[in-house]
Amino acid sequence: MKKKRNSSFAIPYGTSHSNSISDESPRMNRQTISSSTKMGLVNLRDLVESSAHRWYKENEKDTMKAKWGKTYNWKELIKEIDWRSLKVRHDPVIYTDIETPGTPKNHILFRSTFLNDTNREQEYNLKAERRTVSRCAFSIFEGYTTEQCASLELEVPLPKCVLEASTGFRREYTLEQSKDKQIEEELTWSVESNITIPCMSQTTAELVVQEDEYHGTFEIKSYFFGEIRVKVYKDSQELLTLEFGDLEDLFPRDKGFRKDTRGLYRVTRGECRARFGVSQKVELHAKLLPGADLYIRQSQQQNSIDQENDSRRNSLKDIPSITAPLTIHREIVNGTNT
Repeated sequence: MKKKRNSSFAIPYGTSHSNSISDESPRMNRQTISSSTKMGLVNLRDLVESSAHRWYKENEKDTMKAKWGKTYNWKELIKEIDWRSLKVRHDPVIYTDIETPGTPKNHILFRSTFLNDTNREQEYNLKAERRTVSRCAFSIFEGYTTEQCASLELEVPLPKCVLEASTGFRREYTLEQSKDKQIEEELTWSVESNITIPCMSQTTAELVVQEDEYHGTFEIKSYFFGEIRVKVYKDSQELLTLEFGDLEDLFPRDKGFRKDTRGLYRVTRGECRARFGVSQKVELHAKLLPGADLYIRQSQQQNSIDQENDSRRNSLKDIPSITAPLTIHREIVNGTNT
């Protein structure tokens, strides 16, 4: 069995830069970020492999043939990128062009009608539970992407107005390898209340949920530090390891990367759209039943008669009652009254 050989070649840290990156002010305010040229999306893996390929073409005859006695077709080789030594630090997210939520939109989740055709009030217990889905979508239209590299993921917090609405969302979300992400959170709305229905009337109770919408853009400034290694294989045989310690060679200016006193950075831009429930209320809509007017008039007349009768009864209470005459019996005994 042939023993596996491992040869490692390192690109010097002091390599001259054909794509030199000009220095910029260490401070970048919102206007500076917004005015920079939009570069679209770049895949870091593509940039690394492109630099590795360029080095391979320039050195394959001198290194590969000297070590292995032959050269290989680059497309036939397996390239494995080691991202572990590359670190990314993200500045706080800046939201711009914020559309403040306007008047909430009402959505009826539950409706129930109560009918009372009797001459007495009736009381009902209203109990209902419904669910809605709040949605939030992130879309990246400028920045960088990676493939299966968790250490380079972006964490994007939700804007303040969405968080304060108690929407059920978490505070922040991680944008994985894709440029788009949609989150859905289920909310439960419930109500339990006693409702009094007047006589000869109909009352409709509605559980209404109010929803807001948000749309805004955001920017994230990300700084890159460390180094990247690329291991090149032919089948299971490791041919060489390339070490890229100067990130400016890998991430050039024409791909949207910039440099200031803090280091090499890239600005990510995207948008956030959200629709979320903010509050609930119960609305009661009452109306009289057909024939209720006649019933009410009759009730009013009867009430008037009853009041008159009560008034007469009360007036009689003030008149002294008539008593029977007092009869006195006297007996005469021996001509004397006794």
